[in-house]
Amino acid sequence: MDTDRGRKQQPHEGGNDRPYLYIHSYPPPDLPDVGEDDGERPVPNGVCWYLCSGIQPLTAFRPGQDLTAQVAIGNWQGGNSPSMAYVGLWWSKPVSGPVIPDPSKFMGFSPVAVPPHGGRAETTPLTARIPASSGNHICLLAKVWHPLDNVSAAGLADPVNDRHWAQHNLAVLPAAPAAPEPFAFLATNPTDDEVTYQIGVRPMPRELWGNIPNDERLRPVEASAWLSLKDTATGGEAQGQNEVTHTLTLSPMEQREMELLLVVTDEVGGGAFAPFQIAQYRDERPVGGIAVIVRGSS
Repeated sequence: MDTDRGRKQQPHEGGNDRPYLYIHSYPPPDLPDVGEDDGERPVPNGVCWYLCSGIQPLTAFRPGQDLTAQVAIGNWQGGNSPSMAYVGLWWSKPVSGPVIPDPSKFMGFSPVAVPPHGGRAETTPLTARIPASSGNHICLLAKVWHPLDNVSAAGLADPVNDRHWAQHNLAVLPAAPAAPEPFAFLATNPTDDEVTYQIGVRPMPRELWGNIPNDERLRPVEASAWLSLKDTATGGEAQGQNEVTHTLTLSPMEQREMELLLVVTDEVGGGAFAPFQIAQYRDERPVGGIAVIVRGSS
């Protein structure tokens, strides 16, 4: 039976049984007008490439304890047979750019059968112990592949441009600590060339707020902040109110630690949070990012 008859195909279906797999990056729960994710990358405006909805943490992250997450996979292929997708999950230190996942930080593997024509399936829950030495914030990276799908062999996690990869990169900071501590993250260059990047920090645009996981039903608010972004290798520092940009040149495969001191200068009350974003750019094109949530005290 021809299940494709009378149905408009997606351009990448091609009318054949080759799988077209991707990890769901959207729609976020509060952005119903964005539409369904069909695997096209880069993602449309209004979607955070660093907060992919297809990576779903099922337990709270606590250093030294188990962390459980699952991954949602989509498939736009022709025909009427499901494809067996292979899914891997890694954790990493917070990174503002693309990265090749560390094999020692592999969390688990799950095969999952995904129906064609925009079908969706979720992996079984994947659980791994995150070492106490990980720090207070981590990034989750997921990859989907199949022998007949066009997957890059380089192993580069590039959620911005590659449908086979997704990223969940969220840091939560207290609004008014007695002694604010800098948030450390890695600016990355996964290429074989020396590359100049820009790191920008600013409040998250309001149109992106719907991307933020919000199981506790907290209220997002706009807030001003004093920002200080330090390059630990050169000592260079960019400071400003609400927005800073720092330009740095990274050697091939270099990962450089950056430190962000973010001090909210407005009141963020209990039951509310103020969202900010760290984004890394190359030639004005985003290559990665981190969501930073400043949570009000109860």
